[in-house]
Amino acid sequence: MNILHLGHMPETRRLHQQWLVSVREQDDRSAFAEIYNCYWRELYIHAVKRVRDEQQAEDILQELFVQFWERRSSLDTGMNLRAYLYGMLKFKLIDFFNSNKAQQKLLDGLAEHMFDYVQQHPEEMETYLAMEKLLEEELEAMPNNMQQAVLLRWEHYSIKEIASRLNLSEQTVKNNLTEATKRLQRGLTARSKDVYGPLFLLFVQSLQEWLKP
Repeated sequence: MNILHLGHMPETRRLHQQWLVSVREQDDRSAFAEIYNCYWRELYIHAVKRVRDEQQAEDILQELFVQFWERRSSLDTGMNLRAYLYGMLKFKLIDFFNSNKAQQKLLDGLAEHMFDYVQQHPEEMETYLAMEKLLEEELEAMPNNMQQAVLLRWEHYSIKEIASRLNLSEQTVKNNLTEATKRLQRGLTARSKDVYGPLFLLFVQSLQEWLKP
């Protein structure tokens, strides 16, 4: 039985300290493996809930534990190990949403959402690809905080969570999402004379629904 679930916090802290001392002072890979085995699963579940992609979550966790090992000489052996690992994961998730990976997931999600429509109207595939390109360009043109708010909202983060991750007020996040929706609609409408039609309307309506503050 995992000692973490026994409720004896002093024993848990001592065990964690032993692991951390062994990792820091002795480069002990078996102690590192104990930490990995103890926390990988719950960190992975948390990451999957955030990025909604199992492979991406695995990649994030792999990077996290590689970084943990690389930083072993500077570890505080008296720290709260669980809090430290979750802190690392928080910043890994922010990095993920600051990357183009999150933007690509948004585009992939839109493609999946409209798959049935395109299946029934294969002549619209070229139109969809054109709109996808327009959306990517509009996202790239947004200020950074606005773009990140859009990508985090797409991943079903709450307004409060987005505000915390971007270090903004909740009202600022709401304003960013409202303005982003307007920008996307204006930009797509202004630049989509050749693709306007039922699929375009579905595309815009989907964006409005997903980004609603």
